Amino acid sequence: MESPFSDMDWLDTASHTLDLAIQKGLYTDFSHLKSDLDRVRFIHNHRVSLLSNTFERYLSSTASSQTKNATTAISFRKKGNDYFVNKNLSRAAWCYRASIALSTVNSQDMALSYGNLSAVLFELSHYHESIRAIQLANDFYPNELKFKLVFRRAACYHKLNDPERSAYELKICRDLIKKTAGLDRKKIDSFCKEMDQLNQQIALLNQRKVEEEEEEEVTQQKPTTSYKDLDDLVQNSQTPTNTLASCLTKPTAKAPIDTEFCPPSPPSPPRSVFLIDDVKLLLNGPNEQVPCASSTLSVVYSKEKGRHIIANQDLSSDALILNERPYACLLLPKFAYTYCDHCLTSIVIPYVCPQCSHVLFCSEHCQQRALNSYHQYECKHIHVLKTLGIAFLAYRTLTITDHETLWTTITQTTLPNETETKTNSYQSDYLSIQKLITHTEQMSVDDLFHYSLTAYLLSEIIKSTNFLQCNQVKKRDTEQILLASVLLKHIQQMICNAQTISITKTNQINEMIF
Repeated sequence: MESPFSDMDWLDTASHTLDLAIQKGLYTDFSHLKSDLDRVRFIHNHRVSLLSNTFERYLSSTASSQTKNATTAISFRKKGNDYFVNKNLSRAAWCYRASIALSTVNSQDMALSYGNLSAVLFELSHYHESIRAIQLANDFYPNELKFKLVFRRAACYHKLNDPERSAYELKICRDLIKKTAGLDRKKIDSFCKEMDQLNQQIALLNQRKVEEEEEEEVTQQKPTTSYKDLDDLVQNSQTPTNTLASCLTKPTAKAPIDTEFCPPSPPSPPRSVFLIDDVKLLLNGPNEQVPCASSTLSVVYSKEKGRHIIANQDLSSDALILNERPYACLLLPKFAYTYCDHCLTSIVIPYVCPQCSHVLFCSEHCQQRALNSYHQYECKHIHVLKTLGIAFLAYRTLTITDHETLWTTITQTTLPNETETKTNSYQSDYLSIQKLITHTEQMSVDDLFHYSLTAYLLSEIIKSTNFLQCNQVKKRDTEQILLASVLLKHIQQMICNAQTISITKTNQINEMIF
């Protein structure tokens, strides 16, 4: 997915602005500034002479950025179909997720991609997930094709050893075929091939059941009905009265049209979630001063090294001595359709942003958490933010913090000293982020100029949202400059404190989906 801005675009803009500042004799003035607040105020005061309409160009690019795009969504779905035919399930799943992200919410394009994704999940034996994808596709799926979704759902229930639900779905499938006019011979033949595949699956399932029963030698158990094939199951189960094969040729009987063309199936059983308390895994328990660290560590301070951690005993190489969730994190742009933008978990069934196509989520929970918090301040300009690298992380650090905590913290923060490290504990909160060292004195003037420009651009983006709650123009400008100085501080902190995390996948199944 291409953005109207490349990764180098803002670097080129900042370099050009730096050259302009040198030509106008402003560079020397900037080099004498001592605080982040003075630096961003300098950019604010000279934005007309240095930047002209640069910021406006970035902020006005929203309309031309790639958001929902039906043409591109269809293209990705067709690519996914080609990969699926060639049994390249990993690429097929990725293309379907991309198509879902690019499709308008509650559209037929999105429904078709969810339906196709359910086929990939079925092939990978993820039957619960396949059923969920079918559920997401159902409402806007073409009526003349819904029987295929229901048939796949029936196959999923057979794989999940639930013949009753499968029979229920097959009855729905039979009714749908009877109500669907204009099915051509090719579609019927294609569907019959799917029936043959399910026939084989049913036969194997029933054979396995019989073998298990014989091995267990249960004599007083209620007998379980065994079916020879799909037609036998449909004909002799309690729900359907006719076979699917006969429905394909039997004329449609006159009957009232259902308002619900494809009634929902009974819900799948809930999935269990096993959570681990990471703190309990720390060697000798948590540290009183630093709860995310082992009690075998101590926080000390020196003028030479500043604040740092030392071990107070010998440690084995496999000991867990530090375990902390990041306060803020970003997914690298190239993985936007592979991992959840909120929790970074691998995506099996994608959940979308209704407005932009740049993020996907792994669950409704992550979707709502993101949309109701930080993503509302990113969505409109995320195509720009994603080109700013580590500065984007500084932006999100600000937007995930609630307003009361943010304003209280940035007006009270002081740098750590020796006395403080002995009296205060370190918590994984915004105050601890604020107290990270910036190492400003070790940075070049060119870098500080670049970072100041970037921080001011971020403040312009945040000003265009409803993050600033004041409506008075002068006060909004004051708040913007203050936030720009905080963003500049965070950018400098991120240079030496942010970490890039990567994973290596070795399992072929995991490489496909999980």
